[in-house]
Formats: sequence, structure tokens, C-alpha cells
Amino acid sequence: MHDRRVDGLVLTFGNNGALFMKAMTWWDHGTGSIWSQPWGTAIAGDRLGTSLLLIPATTVPWETWVADHPDTTVLADLLRGRRHEITLARSMLVVGVALGEDASAYPFDVADAERVLNDRIGEFPIAVFSDAESLDIRVYLRRPILDAAGDAVPAEIEFVLDDDGRIVDSETGSVWDIARGVAIRGPLRGAVLQQVPYVTAFPWAWRDFFPHSTFYGDEG
Repeated sequence: MHDRRVDGLVLTFGNNGALFMKAMTWWDHGTGSIWSQPWGTAIAGDRLGTSLLLIPATTVPWETWVADHPDTTVLADLLRGRRHEITLARSMLVVGVALGEDASAYPFDVADAERVLNDRIGEFPIAVFSDAESLDIRVYLRRPILDAAGDAVPAEIEFVLDDDGRIVDSETGSVWDIARGVAIRGPLRGAVLQQVPYVTAFPWAWRDFFPHSTFYGDEG
């Protein structure tokens, strides 16, 4: 998901109907420029080299989404009963994260099995969280932001599962609500995490567009 605003203008996009490196391309109605969907960057036309801002988003079963957002409207209610399809698809995909000049990919099945992955992409400490019940995947920076009271927080934290299956940070033992990226109990209560956008992709596709990427768990 990308922000459609460029230089103060809100662009309108359409499906270009052609593939670039086996992935979808768009065209913008204003200039007819062609855009790469995985990069969110114009690859031909007047806007060549212009990039859109990637926005955090998640793909979850309909029941997960509507439980948190009961007032959501949809074009057509075609999403019920597809949890098994999402589960099957996840096993073939990776969570792709690009930050600055660096990138990493995290297999969905590994994230689902471990629930918490602490890692570093270049200079950025990040964590990948998976909720087996909701099938939600979230990525955050492991640098908590000052809470409302302005109290000091650690510059960097690491997450683990406690004996009750809750996600806590090793530094203070605070309990975190990962769906919202906020500490709900403990010394860091009220501190928040910055969410990091990611791309869901097949491993080969992510490697094609980000050949410098590392793959979590891949020692090669």
C-alpha cells in the first residue's frame, strides 16, 4: 500500500496490464508514467525515478479485521471462509522489509513458528511479530518512543515471550500489545513503537527486486 501524494498532488493509478520483472505495473492518469508495484517507483515516463511512500498494512482473514474494525465497509462480502487459503498462501511467502540501503526477508512460516523475531536491518533494530490466532504480522522498530509522561525509555529493546505467552521486553519486563505497538503494563506502560511497512512477496520476487536482501535463517 502506497501514499498516492506526490509534490502536493494526489495521483490516480490504473493497472498497466503489463509486467515488469514478472510483477504488476501501474500507470498514473496525469502523465501516463509507468510504475513498478514492488518498488512503488516510476520506471518510465515523465515521473521516472519518483517514488511513493510505502504505508504499513497487513493481510489478515476478514474475521480478524472486522473484529477490530466493525464499521468497515467493503465492495462485496466475498472474504468469509477463506482463512485456510490465507494460511496456505502464507507458507509460500516472505515478509519483505527495506530500510535505507538495506533489506531483509522473513519467511511467514518461520515468523508463525517463533512468533517474535528480533533482527537488525542495517542500522535499524527491528522486530517481526506474528499472531497465530489472528494471522496478523506486524513489524516495528525496537526503539520505543517516549510515553505521554515524558519518562525516559531504553534506546533499544529486545522482545521475548514470557511463561504466559505474552510479549514482553527483556530490558524492563513490560507487556506489549503488538497489534497496536504500545506497552500496556510495566515500567514502559504508554511507550509506543514505530510501525515499519513491509511487502508480502514470493521469495524469488523479493530477491529479484531487492537482490542485496538478506533472508532470515539463511546462513548462505
